[in-house]
Amino acid sequence: MMSKRLPLNAYVLSALISFPLIASAQLDNLLKDLSNLKVPTKPGANAVPNMPGAPQNAGGAKSGGLMPSDQWCKQQVGSIAGMKIDPTVIATEFKIADLEGLQDVFLKAFSKGKINKTFPSARFFQASFETKKIRAMYDTFLAFPEPDILAALIEISRSSDEQERGDALMALVFLHLQAPEVSISPTRWKELHQAALKKEHYTAIEFRARVNAYGELGPKNIAQSLGDLVSAANLKTTYAQSRGGMKKEFDTQNYGVIHTATAKDIFFNEPNMPYKQQWEGPAQMALQIEAAQKSFAEKLPSTRVGKMYAEAARYNEESIAIGNDIIKSTQGGNQFEGQVQSIKSVRASAPGGRMVFEDINPELWAMQQKIISQAGTLNDEQKKKLSNAHEKRMISQKIITQSYSELLQLMLSNPGGDFVQMVAPLPALTAANNSLIQSCMINAKWEQAMRAKDIPKPDTKKVETAVVDLNSQFKD
Repeated sequence: MMSKRLPLNAYVLSALISFPLIASAQLDNLLKDLSNLKVPTKPGANAVPNMPGAPQNAGGAKSGGLMPSDQWCKQQVGSIAGMKIDPTVIATEFKIADLEGLQDVFLKAFSKGKINKTFPSARFFQASFETKKIRAMYDTFLAFPEPDILAALIEISRSSDEQERGDALMALVFLHLQAPEVSISPTRWKELHQAALKKEHYTAIEFRARVNAYGELGPKNIAQSLGDLVSAANLKTTYAQSRGGMKKEFDTQNYGVIHTATAKDIFFNEPNMPYKQQWEGPAQMALQIEAAQKSFAEKLPSTRVGKMYAEAARYNEESIAIGNDIIKSTQGGNQFEGQVQSIKSVRASAPGGRMVFEDINPELWAMQQKIISQAGTLNDEQKKKLSNAHEKRMISQKIITQSYSELLQLMLSNPGGDFVQMVAPLPALTAANNSLIQSCMINAKWEQAMRAKDIPKPDTKKVETAVVDLNSQFKD
């Protein structure tokens, strides 16, 4: 049963004590999480710590300590292993008649710019869940949307596990708001949000705070929004306490970014904000974090990590080009060329410009795989080219993995434990994580397609040697 709610004044007064400690709580989360990681200390150590989005017990295997990228990918791709998934359940939430087109629908939806202040985008709410499992599934769907992951989220939203159900309900809220054109109802997101609010749930309360703060998706109520923020902040401590011998999970990689962003917006845009002086410190820190993250992003291309990732992008583009050459010789060549130009046009006009850690063209990979799979028998030359293309994908994946681990290393090596500087790499880390998930999914699917076409596997020793050589080339 949900605990009795305090009067609004009591919530606001409690902010005088609770909210200034939020940054400390975030720092505690981050330090706790990073202290358990073993990051490679020399180039060429193709290993990676536990990552945001990586399930802790996928397939029953523990994932602590160092982990090669291929092993991590097996866990990521198998994050819903063991679940009995019925894709037809998708029709109860989304109007997508042809599930083969689901990926195209959501990739198009995810390419939108900022939707509104309350709900900027589905990506804005990444790493804001209570459980690692749903965070991993949500990250995976945003990076590479597939029917099985969406169906699994829907099934969990109706399961008996109270905490996972709340997380899954909120994941669906965000997906309905991101793609309202395929939602079964304009108010479906609201129904799911209300269902999540029937129990104490961090993400649901945080989102209610945003609804109350902006007045776009419901009545504006600043006092209630502040009360919601404090209520949500207190849940972390509450979850850590024993309840009938059981402790509730609170994802250590949930850094409260949404929480801080909402409080900052209220502070700077609401002149009549209650007890405003008491919120000034956290609001100013939020500005400092934004400035540090912007500065980090601007400098990143000239750093070792940025240069490595640029090299990963080059290998991916070369791999795509090889696939394009093969497709040009098939019946689907002209059609594919038109689709490639269309996607490039959409990407070129997308808001925000080019990022160092951008996604790796999941649309193109999906189309390439489909056309080549339907191409019939391939000759020896085409098979050799596809094997070479996969070799380049594998090199790219290992570089992305190394880049990710070195971003974590930057956070670990922050002198003096400066929280603002420590979280400066977080947006880049999230984007790199997105690319790594896409790389894992793409490689797994291409390996399946290659086995079906009797295409030889690339030389893994050659891949390892190439990555070691690349690691030795780049310096800050």
